[in-house]
Amino acid sequence: MRCFDSTFVVDYLAGEQRTVDYLEEHADEAFSLPAVVLYEALEGGVRSAGPPEFRATRAHLSWADIAPFGETTALEAGRLQADLAERGRELNSADAMIGGTARELGATLVTADGDLTNDDVGAILDVDEY
Repeated sequence: MRCFDSTFVVDYLAGEQRTVDYLEEHADEAFSLPAVVLYEALEGGVRSAGPPEFRATRAHLSWADIAPFGETTALEAGRLQADLAERGRELNSADAMIGGTARELGATLVTADGDLTNDDVGAILDVDEY
């Protein structure tokens, strides 16, 4: 399973070919978006020119299931932060929620975010930089 962070979604919505190529290369796997990533994509639409197109944005991301953020995911995000604190590192809340979602799902986190592609995070979470 592949779990995608906001950098991938932003690049995908901007039409970057490398994201399309990545999806095609991993088409045999399940795709998931943390609910917080969907929110960030929708928030980006609010900040853009013109009225937000929530349904269109979701339709563009229909290749992925949305992973909810509930109690067990919150606990996993907290554990992720605790594991990183032992390494002297900390994530912002959104990145911890995204990483916690991937970890709970047992998924590979797909990202280009330097806060998530470093060795400390990679030691405790399966991360694939696209």
